[in-house]
Order: sequence, then structure tokens, then C-alpha cells
Amino acid sequence: MIEQSQFGKGEALHFFLSNANGMKVGLTNFGARIVEVLLPVEEDGEFRNVSLSASTDEEYRRTDLYPGSTIVPVAGRISGAQTEINGVKYCFTENESGRTLHGGMDTANEQYWETSVDQENNQVTFGMVLKDGFNGFPGDVMVKAIYRLTDANELMVEYRAVSERDTIFNPTNHVYFNLIGDFTQSVAEHKLIIAASRFAPLGEDNLPTGVLQDVTDTPFDFRSGGTFAQGFDSDFAQNVLVKGYDHPWLLDEVDVPVRVVSPDGKVELIVRTNQPSVVIYTYNYPVEEFATFHGAFSLECQALPNACNLDGFGSILLEKGQEYVSETIYQFRW
Repeated sequence: MIEQSQFGKGEALHFFLSNANGMKVGLTNFGARIVEVLLPVEEDGEFRNVSLSASTDEEYRRTDLYPGSTIVPVAGRISGAQTEINGVKYCFTENESGRTLHGGMDTANEQYWETSVDQENNQVTFGMVLKDGFNGFPGDVMVKAIYRLTDANELMVEYRAVSERDTIFNPTNHVYFNLIGDFTQSVAEHKLIIAASRFAPLGEDNLPTGVLQDVTDTPFDFRSGGTFAQGFDSDFAQNVLVKGYDHPWLLDEVDVPVRVVSPDGKVELIVRTNQPSVVIYTYNYPVEEFATFHGAFSLECQALPNACNLDGFGSILLEKGQEYVSETIYQFRW
């Protein structure tokens, strides 16, 4: 079932999806974003909201954390705010010390998307067109962000796009979680399991160096499971550099689940994706009105960041007329 209401003032709308098990998910057309993920976990009948949330679009405008938002056309940082496509150099809007972060300035996460509601499939589709030249990116790109809540407690997130010119495209969702539901508490004791034998180290500019490093004997080895604390408490240079984690892990196989378990053992998050990597960020530079230092984590499923400028990182080229499709599933157990 889907209920619709205003989300703040003006164009902002709120969509509330619920399933047969009592799970509820809030969405908004402002940034095609996830607002809430409510789980009927508590013994007193109260819901646990495990997603970093705001109450209006204006609250989201006051932060540069991108909570719950769709990131397009290209997630992560682009070195030098430029790349070449078919031998032609394109320069993009700089919004972070000579780099382009999450698509540049005034991106789709601050726009009101067109909306279509499918009650039968418990699904909401948000759509918009990124105009040719928007922040320097070529091509009119027609983008859809499709959210569906199933009775298997799966929040399915699908991105589709078609461009009228060759371009680059690497979307993600920037939803933040704290499986305790208390964003004043660190996620240090959350347990992570990820089948990834390599990660991408960062340079001083927070960009991948272009190397993929073996996780063995580092705080980045979560193949058998470990808590985020193993990086928070580490003097390993990569953890010190970003005060935690803000790194891509290259999955050994796509569709092998990434798992996170709450410290109280009541909630498990299982993430499956058809994307090759997951960027894990642990809220290292907090805005305190939303969450404390290390009070949340994000699992950004995407192609490797800055792939357009690094050999061996794969291709994010979207050719004219080709349909881009990605799918990520967030499943919850309690």
C-alpha cells in the first residue's frame, strides 16, 4: 500500500510504502530519495527507523551529505573535474577543490522529480531528464529511479537511463543506515561481512590511486566478518586519512550479499547488487543535527569511482541509445 502526502511546502511529496509484515518505507520526489526505513522491531510496538532522515525538503537542502538521495549522473569524485569521451575533452562543474563530487553543483538530488505510483506492485517511479551540458556532462539523459517494497522485506532500487549522446553514467543511492535506529550512537559495533578481496586505496585528494589492494592483514578485510571498530580504532594509514572508511571494495562476485548486523542482533541488512563495487562511508565528517561522528554508514553500490580516468577500473561509458540498468536490493531481517 502506498500513501501520499506533502513533504514540507510546495512541490515536495512524501510517499509511504508498507508491506504485509509491517515494514514501512518513506520516499520523496525531492532528490528521488529514501526518507525512512521503519521496522517493527521494538517490543513495545514502536518502529525502529534505521535510515538517516529529515522531515522536509528544506531540511535536506541545509546539508551536503546527500542522505537517501539518488546520485546522478556520476557518483563519487572525478579527478580534475574532466574526462575524455571518444577523444573529446569534457570539463565538469567543480564543487570540491578542483574535483567534481557526485555530479557537481545543484544536481538531481536537489530537484523535484516527476512521479508515477503503481499501487498494484507497491512501487514508485521517479523520473527526470538531465539536459545536455548540465554541469558539463554531454547528452540529454532520461533517468528513472524505481523503488519497490516487497513482502520479503526487500526495498528494491532500480536505476534506468538512456542518453541521446555518448556520455558517462554511474549512479548510486546515498542512503545512510544505523541499524540500532539511534543516530546519536556510533556504528562501531555493527558487524560487516563483505566478500571482497580487494579495495581501492585513496590518495591525499580522497581519489582512488588507481591501485586495487589485497585486503589481507588490513582493517579492510571483512570476508569473515568484523566490526567497523576495526577501522575506527586503527592506525592503518588509509583509515587515518579519512577518519574511518570512505573506500570502494571490489566485490569478488556480483549478487553475493553484503551483510550488516546490528549490535543488539535484532536487525540484519542484506544488500545484493548487480554493480561491481560498494563504496562504504562511515559518516566521518558529520553534520551533528543529523547524526554523530560515525553515527551512520552508507553502502553505495556502483561502478568503481573515477573509472572514467583510471585504467583497469572498468568503463562507465553510456553509449547513445543504450539503456543503462542497475539494481540494488536492501533486504531486512528482524
